[in-house]
Amino acid sequence: MTWNRFCTWLETHRHFLLDLVRIYLGVGLFIKGIFYLQNPALMGIAGAPAWMTAGAQIAPWLHIVGGLLLALGLFTRIAAIIQIPVVITALLYLHLPRMAQSMQAREAVEFSALVLFLLAIFAIVGAGPLSVAERFHIRHDFAPARFREWAHLHADGFMDAIRIYLGLGLIIKGLYIMNNQDQFTQFLQNNAMPFGLLTAAHYIIPAHFAGGLMLLFGFATRIAALSQLPLLIGALFYIYLPSFTTLELRQNMEFTALVLFLLSVIAVHGSGRYSVDHAVQRNYFAHHPEAIPTRA
Repeated sequence: MTWNRFCTWLETHRHFLLDLVRIYLGVGLFIKGIFYLQNPALMGIAGAPAWMTAGAQIAPWLHIVGGLLLALGLFTRIAAIIQIPVVITALLYLHLPRMAQSMQAREAVEFSALVLFLLAIFAIVGAGPLSVAERFHIRHDFAPARFREWAHLHADGFMDAIRIYLGLGLIIKGLYIMNNQDQFTQFLQNNAMPFGLLTAAHYIIPAHFAGGLMLLFGFATRIAALSQLPLLIGALFYIYLPSFTTLELRQNMEFTALVLFLLSVIAVHGSGRYSVDHAVQRNYFAHHPEAIPTRA
């Protein structure tokens, strides 16, 4: 496939890539609900107020049902909305109070915030072409037709929102590691990593800064996303997977896997209309109209 053909294909399939994010998120919530249903003691609510303890009884079921509906693309906006109070409660009452305890506890906050952000996106955009509702023409929510059409036409804008969020997150992560290098070094030493990966880990700060800034502004977006993948793959396979049986590291593994997936999708998608890449491309095509990809 030539680059022009790829660009032409991408223009008509951006909403498919956004739908892949919805499916991944739904499957992840479904699995998390089953895990908490089987391991209620690991939900971290010991000593919590009575209202939170009572709510924790239904939280796994909300994840299971809501996650399944999200993955299938049925009642998508409703499925996303019912998850939001659960995630907000976990973020404010479970993870934020423990944020300063360790790097892993901080990543639990980042994970919940990212999931909350993605749920808010799908509460707005709804399901796309890979959904059961679209496949069988099922009218499954009460969003006006014009609003659904607008959401469909702005799939690149929602992908841009995810790109910007990840860019900011990487910059903040780089700042945190820079200001807590002793904690980061201890974290690396506590995990048996090959010497090559241990050496490469010390380049995380500049990699996160440079890649985060590029993603934030949408400059050389695919390169910025691809540059982060080796670091995430190394962390996933050499740190988190060998120790995922503990709840804290399991959450870190899920967070790393989610960021890895999102960056992989962005590496394919590239930038949308709210980016430096798009502005440069638009200016180039204005002066070289013969280079504009044509649909076959």
